[in-house]
Amino acid sequence: MKKFILFISMLGISFSSLSQEKITELSKEKAKEEYCMILATAKFLSTKVTIDIDFGQEWSFWKDKRGLRDENGKKIVFNSVTDALNYMASEGWEFVNAYVITVSGQNVYHYVMKRMLTGQDKLKASAIS
Repeated sequence: MKKFILFISMLGISFSSLSQEKITELSKEKAKEEYCMILATAKFLSTKVTIDIDFGQEWSFWKDKRGLRDENGKKIVFNSVTDALNYMASEGWEFVNAYVITVSGQNVYHYVMKRMLTGQDKLKASAIS
């Protein structure tokens, strides 16, 4: 009886693993919105902040291509968090949530943004990945 229950359990596990799709394939086809995160960190001994925008792409220390660029390929620099939020709103992004995480005594402010994907945006996303 124990062997029979073990056999049925193993059979059920193997069938359930065959029915799963990869998350990347599923998200490319069915995504209706995309998210990004604005990270604001205070500069050392300054009133200015460093602003990074994370779209969830792969990151390498040696080839850092994150961040927004203008038509000429020059990196866009923001004066403040408000400047970054206004820019993202002008590009169709909508504010979702904000929270703070303290790392080694330094506050890192996170602003979560989202925007709805159109058919054209989905084509761009699948071509990039």
